[in-house]
Amino acid sequence: MPKKEDKKLKKSFSKILIIVIAIIILLIAIAFFSGILKKSEETQTLENPLKELILANTNQGKINYERIVEQGVLKFNEDYINYILIALGVNNLHASILGYGNPQVSFILDGESWSSEVNDGKLATKKISSEKTDLIISMTKEEAIRALLSENIEEFMKNSVKTGNTKIEMSANLVELGSKGYLQMYKELTGKEVNTD
Repeated sequence: MPKKEDKKLKKSFSKILIIVIAIIILLIAIAFFSGILKKSEETQTLENPLKELILANTNQGKINYERIVEQGVLKFNEDYINYILIALGVNNLHASILGYGNPQVSFILDGESWSSEVNDGKLATKKISSEKTDLIISMTKEEAIRALLSENIEEFMKNSVKTGNTKIEMSANLVELGSKGYLQMYKELTGKEVNTD
């Protein structure tokens, strides 16, 4: 008789274990899909920060680009950087699944340091220097304004990197960059595959 009871006990335990595992898998799936939906809802979109300057410097359909560049440099703020980063696909970056934290991009513009962080799909930029940064983009404010004035910021930035007007430096290790989603963005900007050897 004890053997039958042992078999029944083992069957009961197996059934309970299968149910517990199924519940855990279901909870993980719900958490994963709700995270994806939340992320897609929080995608940031911005209006071109030069819109008012463009309107103010347009006369009879002719845009005074040089005047916009001049005024844009004087009024430069975090919205300019955010707009460029969003155009470059920063919304595809995410917190590291390996525990390295949130994506952080530094800009060096005419000697000024700006730091941008992606946190839960939101982009925050401040005029500060950051010790912990993943990627450093160096350019002039004038080049940034011209990127904002271009028809396609991503293409403008690719050409700017090719001509040397913009420099991109990876300052974190490849594992960290990969775990945050940078490698595709880097490849699209520079046209170079990241050497993982």
